[in-house]
Amino acid sequence: MAPPPPELVDDAVAEILLRLPPDDPARLVRASLVCKLRRRLLVDPAFSGRYREFHRTPPLLGFLDDYGPRFVPTTALPCSKPAFDYGHWDPIDCRHGRILLYRRDKNSLFVWDPLSGFRRRLRDRKFPFYPEFNSAAVLCAVDGCKHLDCHGGPFLVVFVDSDDMSEVTRAWVYSSVDDAWSEPASVQVGNDSYVDMTRGALVGDEMYFVFALGARILKYDLGNNCLALMDSPRVYKRQAVLMRTADGLLGLIGTDGSSIHLWSRKVNPNGVAAWEQTRAIELEKLTPSGNLCSQPRVIGFAESVGVIFLRTDHGIFTIELKSQRGK
Repeated sequence: MAPPPPELVDDAVAEILLRLPPDDPARLVRASLVCKLRRRLLVDPAFSGRYREFHRTPPLLGFLDDYGPRFVPTTALPCSKPAFDYGHWDPIDCRHGRILLYRRDKNSLFVWDPLSGFRRRLRDRKFPFYPEFNSAAVLCAVDGCKHLDCHGGPFLVVFVDSDDMSEVTRAWVYSSVDDAWSEPASVQVGNDSYVDMTRGALVGDEMYFVFALGARILKYDLGNNCLALMDSPRVYKRQAVLMRTADGLLGLIGTDGSSIHLWSRKVNPNGVAAWEQTRAIELEKLTPSGNLCSQPRVIGFAESVGVIFLRTDHGIFTIELKSQRGK
């Protein structure tokens, strides 16, 4: 019997490689070392797109902890350390394969792609940046992108700043295509109200940021370059984190110390948007001892994998929404 054509062999090998689990990326690295055929298939950008499309939900490979800061892997991620010293950097946001960093000693913002090694310093701003009283977000700038492989593409950075003296909050947008910052949009917010550095949420063409203590929410419309204020469902003194829900709505996560509360902003039959609590997770059920900690605080949420990050007296815990398992 004659051997199969080379293209059929390639297809068969590609189908096998396609089914390697994404939560163990070391397997892909080991597979690429077997032979030139596998290496050629794995480095092909077309295979990368098929791999992401096939598995849909990406794995949680790790997270950036700003208490250091440092990268904390959650799996055997076979990648080199970043080519800079974490001691000078503060992670501000992470989205669509990019990380937004603030360098304190240079008062500069950088965008870093940890997989490709790409790093870009943003053009200097004409406005100050104080991580404790500002917030910012990085996002893909390609219309209609599925964000399965955004590496190397254009991006935007949304920066919001609260001026306590003038009682005004402003928003600027940086475009990697133009290498320039936009003119600011502004809204009157009142006294003693400033945007918290907590990570914002992207829902459609709107970015949302939370004010200090979770009292109010700032909405920035990217298409119309305008700001608006919204009430939050409840004041969470231990910090609230915004999120995009599974059905594409604005959500919020907060804790009262004994449980985590999940909220969603829904439109009722009369066309009025209102907050609705959709879920509550009792913290004492997350560990066998029932004594997780005395001062829990929600510090982040990984939307694509549905994982909540909770800082406690005993370290950082991850909580999976589907299984409600704590780790």
